[in-house]
Amino acid sequence: MKMNRLFLILAVAIATAFTSCKKDDDIVNPEPTIDFKGGANYTSTDVTINTGDEILVGFNAAYNMETGEELTNFKLTLTSNNIPQIIMDSTLKNKTFSTDVKITFPDAGTARLEAKITDKAGRTAAVSFNIIVEQAGVKVVRHTNVELGSWNDDIGSFYSAKENLIFTVPQAMENQAKVDFIFYKGVTNMNTITAPDDASLSTIPSFRIDEWATKNETRFVLTSMTAAEFDAIGDYYEFTEFEGNSGESKVINLEDGAVVKFRTQAGAYGLIKVVNFYSRGDMGVMDVIIME
Repeated sequence: MKMNRLFLILAVAIATAFTSCKKDDDIVNPEPTIDFKGGANYTSTDVTINTGDEILVGFNAAYNMETGEELTNFKLTLTSNNIPQIIMDSTLKNKTFSTDVKITFPDAGTARLEAKITDKAGRTAAVSFNIIVEQAGVKVVRHTNVELGSWNDDIGSFYSAKENLIFTVPQAMENQAKVDFIFYKGVTNMNTITAPDDASLSTIPSFRIDEWATKNETRFVLTSMTAAEFDAIGDYYEFTEFEGNSGESKVINLEDGAVVKFRTQAGAYGLIKVVNFYSRGDMGVMDVIIME
């Protein structure tokens, strides 16, 4: 009798264990679930952005009600250039999990963002999307130590920003369409950068501007940018457009370190940094950045 009873107990235990295992095996999808949060503010699919942009991603995860296994880990990984970076790695003991994450992308390239949820049994589920990060702004070229002189100097006052060419008065007469701006040191306005179409040039007979048939309408805005910020500009820069008819035909009383934004008649944007507008003589040195 004791042997029969022991056999019965063992049989029931084995049957129970078998039934339990078979129950888990019968579950078609025993993994936990994870999904992106939707909505206008969230990113949840493949996206193309600019350098410096920030995206908001959100996740909702839940345990599998059939297995009853609680969530134990949430991991968010950003892989760029085959190098994974763990953005978030959270230990859990919950049936549900929700989080929002903001991520900024300072460099151009491609990346993949993956979020993985793991339950107590080691089962996982994941969601992901790809990010293409494009360089913000436009390609620019930099011309350094551009030295402009007076009307009677060997170094001319007339400058073509696109071609980085300096013209004397006779040369400018032959290249009117190329001249974007002119430098002079006035009695009242002191260090001045002006467009060829500015009326003040008629008061400087030596420039012979009244003889020109083509006078480009370059426009200028004195900025609050510092010289250091100008120097920090790399191969790309995001110019803000002039609104409507904003911009002046000249900027006056310029001092060392000033930064001026300009737009050529052809629509190319650029920046001028005053390096040294000497206190004596009609000479000036500047750095120029312009759209390629």
